[in-house]
Amino acid sequence: MDNLNDLKAIWQTANTDDLPKSAEMLRLVKKFRNQRLFKKILLIVSAILLLAIMIVVMFIYKSTMLTTRIGEVLFVIACVILVVTNTRSLKRFIDLKDCSNKDFIEFLEQTRRNQVYFYTRTQVIALSVCSLGLVLYPYEFVHANMVWFIGMYGFVALYLGIIWFIVRPRVFKREARKLNETLKRLKKISNQIK
Repeated sequence: MDNLNDLKAIWQTANTDDLPKSAEMLRLVKKFRNQRLFKKILLIVSAILLLAIMIVVMFIYKSTMLTTRIGEVLFVIACVILVVTNTRSLKRFIDLKDCSNKDFIEFLEQTRRNQVYFYTRTQVIALSVCSLGLVLYPYEFVHANMVWFIGMYGFVALYLGIIWFIVRPRVFKREARKLNETLKRLKKISNQIK
C-alpha cells in the first residue's frame, strides 16, 4: 500500500503548468488553419486577377512580334499553375476542422512534405515559366533602342536574380522554420500528455 501512496504523491506533485489547456490547443489549430486559409485565398484571388489582366492585355494589345505573344502565354501558364496548386492545397486546409492532436501533427508533417515538394519542384517550374515570360515579353518594346534594351534587361536580370537567389530561399526558410516550431511544440505537448 505504501507504493500506491508514493505513486499518488508523485502524480499529484508533477508540474503541469507548462501544458496547454484543451482550449489553447484548439485555438492553436484554429489560428494556424485560418492564417493559412487567408494566405491561400489571397494568393488565389491575386493570381486570378493577374490572369484576367493578362488575358485582357492579350486581346487589347496587338503585338507584332512572336516573342511578346509567347511571353504573354507563359505569364498565363504561370498564373494557372499558381491557381491550381494553391486550390488543391486550399482543400486540405478547409478539410482541417475537427481533428485530434495526433491528426493535426500528421497534417503538419504532410504540410512540411508538401512545402518541400513545392519549393523544389512546383515553384521551380512556375518561376522558370514566369521568368522566361518576363524575358520574352518586353523584347518588342526595347529591341530598337540599345540603351532601353540594356536598361530593361539589366533590370530584369537583377530582379530575377533577387527573386531566385535571395527572396525565394529566405521565404522558404522562414516558412519552414515557423512550421517546424509549431510541429516541435505540438510533438512536445503530445509526448507530455502520453
